[in-house]
Amino acid sequence: MPLGIQRLNAHQTHPNDLIIFIKPLPGPTAPLAQDFLSRIAAICKPIMAAAHLSVTTLEEYEPNREFIGRNFNNGEIIQLVLKAPQTGHWLSFRSVQM
Repeated sequence: MPLGIQRLNAHQTHPNDLIIFIKPLPGPTAPLAQDFLSRIAAICKPIMAAAHLSVTTLEEYEPNREFIGRNFNNGEIIQLVLKAPQTGHWLSFRSVQM
């Protein structure tokens, strides 16, 4: 966990202690998006630990045609698009993970 941040009253185990918040978009697909983002966070943990990286927020972003992910303030917030903009269907886990 990044210096100066402490997680209190966690409701569930966190897949990556180097990411503070994992936030899906609100709505009926939020539990599935939460699972999707948690799996991505778990995969990134060894890479982040080896490079001494930390992220404050990993969040889902609404589908759009401009980008599939973006980074604010040098990794403070990372937003990933999990659904295709044309159809609204979920992107494959492999394509989001890349």
